[in-house]
Amino acid sequence: MGYPVALKARRSGLFHKVAAGGVRLDVRSAAEVRRAAAEMREKIPGLDGYVIQPMVKGGLEMMVGLRRDPVFGPVVIVGLGGGLVEAIGDVAVRLAPVSLAEAAAMIGELRLSSAASLRHQFKAELEHLAQVVTRVSDLAARHEDILELDLNPIVITSEGAMVVDAKLVRAAVPAAAQRTWMPAEATIGKLLNPQSIVVVGASANPAKQGGRLFRYLVKHGFPGRLDAVNPNESEILGRPSYPSVAELPEPADMACIVVPMDDVDKVVEACGKKGIPTATVFTSGFAETGPQGRRRQEQLMATARRNGIRLCGPNTAGIMSADGRMCAAIGMAFEVESVPEGNVAMLSQSGAIGSALLSRAWDQGVAIGRWICSGNEADLGLGDYMLALVDDPACSVIAVFMEAVRDPEAFKAACRKARERGKRVVVYKSGRSAAGSRAAQTHTGAIAGDDSVYSAAFKALGVVRVPDLQTLLDAAGALGQLPLPAGRRIGVVSASGGACSVVADECARRQLEMAELSAETVSAISEVIPPFGVPTNPVDVTMEVTVRPAMLGRVAELVLRDPGVDALLVMLTTNADPPAVHVGEGVIAAARASGKPVVVSRLGAEFLAPTSLAMYRTARIPVFAMPERAVLVLRALVDAAEIASRQTSALGEAGS
Repeated sequence: MGYPVALKARRSGLFHKVAAGGVRLDVRSAAEVRRAAAEMREKIPGLDGYVIQPMVKGGLEMMVGLRRDPVFGPVVIVGLGGGLVEAIGDVAVRLAPVSLAEAAAMIGELRLSSAASLRHQFKAELEHLAQVVTRVSDLAARHEDILELDLNPIVITSEGAMVVDAKLVRAAVPAAAQRTWMPAEATIGKLLNPQSIVVVGASANPAKQGGRLFRYLVKHGFPGRLDAVNPNESEILGRPSYPSVAELPEPADMACIVVPMDDVDKVVEACGKKGIPTATVFTSGFAETGPQGRRRQEQLMATARRNGIRLCGPNTAGIMSADGRMCAAIGMAFEVESVPEGNVAMLSQSGAIGSALLSRAWDQGVAIGRWICSGNEADLGLGDYMLALVDDPACSVIAVFMEAVRDPEAFKAACRKARERGKRVVVYKSGRSAAGSRAAQTHTGAIAGDDSVYSAAFKALGVVRVPDLQTLLDAAGALGQLPLPAGRRIGVVSASGGACSVVADECARRQLEMAELSAETVSAISEVIPPFGVPTNPVDVTMEVTVRPAMLGRVAELVLRDPGVDALLVMLTTNADPPAVHVGEGVIAAARASGKPVVVSRLGAEFLAPTSLAMYRTARIPVFAMPERAVLVLRALVDAAEIASRQTSALGEAGS
């Protein structure tokens, strides 16, 4: 092959050759090859041999990898190649299969591709790279025994691509697809909207879990038949109590089980014999406690399946359906005087966090009308509940606090159905873990860790991912009451130059664009605001608004009319009633006339403007104390709009 060449050490399990001293480049003679080989053998014990390759120079050094994720299956990754790939982190991740168009989109996300000059200079190289990505994706379908594949670097020239180094991890036996999903069909409706409930373990003592649960059902007006099972009581809160499940006069749609851990299994058995189709198990002490608890949970599931019962839980905090006045829950959020109805459903895998988020959502006016804590998900999981909620005409947004996807088939089916139906799914995923167990072996394992795979899955499935719990509530509320923007061009109107710069910085940080106002709009704004104001975006109407409060609404109207503006953020500081009322009237009128999303950020204390804040809430315009929250909500709206646009495009292609 001639000289120069590259010499590489070869040994099973040797993944990082450069760090181990197992790579010598630009070797120019036979003597130099022998000398370098001898030095490698001294440094690296147990060598199997060497690999000698011709030197490749020029072109782009990239990497393409494949990882078989235990939850979502094969994942493809592309990024900058060489030894710095993990440190730089300029990568894009997608679930397989990846089409040529999707591969090009992945490459377009890389910082390497962000500059137009670079895209033009390396146009042919990037096209070759996209072809490599699709071929690696194809390998995932044809070879199910591939656990990880790392092609790094791949030298890409205008003539084609050459794989300089490759690492492969294979399973001894092809990985079997895990399909544990059992569709809940109509049964889940008896959990979400039961016509009759029996509480097994109900108590007259409000300090006990069974007492609190029963009290919440009565307090919030459950209209169906409500029975109790407690051998020590004949009546609880005016409702009949029976010694055992067997002695109930007739079966209920749902049993709420609040009994000691050792009694749960036999209660489920009794419910099955009585003909009760569903059960919500509040009792803890199952899989969340370790191996012994997992065995106990497996036994519980065996009993439930043998008796034809579908389970929520165990270790759940309950279920709430506001329009059915059904609060089968133990979370103290239900100390609220009345449960408001709404078009947002909240799912949580944590009972404590789920209850706290529910109370916080109600406090800030987010219309949570359905609430489900899935608990350990021994039987029914997030996907099952989501599928039911997608079919619920009263639900338009599903907000999820997620620790992990335990049943990917059900979750994926639910997300796809939600996207088809135009229902919005917004998720906060906790536990942003480091890479999986093979992270030290390949670049692909190190980069395509659990969290990046979840992000890729959410993107593929049309899920809006948010970075924190506050944004989960904020975005869910906004998605439930605002129209989606046509794009990511944001108009900003404020009475503070400093606030304008803060909002502009936050928009740039969240990849939102400052809309460029037309000359006609700028001219019209100039006629409204003082000469020392700023008529371009972001618009500063100045503190003159305190004496001319109607001015801000007029400017908001002009900005929203501009065809280059997709959404508006009104940035207020310390405005107080009654001038704040006049500002609010103008903003609300402008929003209603435009049909575009409008959000308000108001830094001042709430006690200064209770009337105007109530007006915004009635008009379904969200108000946020900090501009960062408002910008994050706008980003969520943009993400949802882009998901809807992709769905529309896909339906159009299918129709054609």
